[in-house]
Amino acid sequence: MNGYKVQLDVFEGPLDLLLHLIKELEIDIYDIPMKTLTRQYMEYIDEMKELEINVASEYLVMASELLKIKSHMLLPEPPHLEEEYEDPRESLMEQLIEYQNYKQYAEQLAELKKQNERIYIKAPHVFEEQADDDAPLEVSLADLMVAYQKVRDRISIDRPRNITVRRESVSREAAESFLRQRFEEKRILGLRDLFTFSESKPKVVAVFITLLDFVKDNQLAIRPRGHEDFEIERLYD
Repeated sequence: MNGYKVQLDVFEGPLDLLLHLIKELEIDIYDIPMKTLTRQYMEYIDEMKELEINVASEYLVMASELLKIKSHMLLPEPPHLEEEYEDPRESLMEQLIEYQNYKQYAEQLAELKKQNERIYIKAPHVFEEQADDDAPLEVSLADLMVAYQKVRDRISIDRPRNITVRRESVSREAAESFLRQRFEEKRILGLRDLFTFSESKPKVVAVFITLLDFVKDNQLAIRPRGHEDFEIERLYD
């Protein structure tokens, strides 16, 4: 342990220096060897004097306290006062433990401060005060229905959907069967009456193409009906 040196600017006072020595020398804080600790502490003070550094008075006060405790430790214990014997190191031990606890708390607070400095906190929003005129809220049933529909639309948009697209195939035979069934009871039908609008788009296309083929084969005849419709006549029996 000879030659052990420390730097003054590392410590914030004599207790801080003593804690450093206790840690470096692996000393039990509840059973401090005063001879070792005092020698190291005094070597530190002497080192500071050699460097012509003004040693603060609190360091010198602690040095005298350590020497006082050390001298008490060297005195023989009076036999008749054995039960009332008080360890002269006890006061120093309590100060060191208390300082050690404060130092740990300070380190924890400093760490929390660093963590908080890395967090961006949104400033509280100031809401403008709304005028309260105690007027009754007028809401119609239609307003409620509109609001309800908006909620439903939003839910349907947010809900994931699985959509399967299937290609419908309509055969030539199916289209011919559809036309013959439509003209089974009627000889003349309007183009709009031909479909019920429940048919799929591929089926409408297939039937319309078959219809044109029937017109070409003189099985059906088609004539204009008004400006927007056509009349289809069955020519076969």
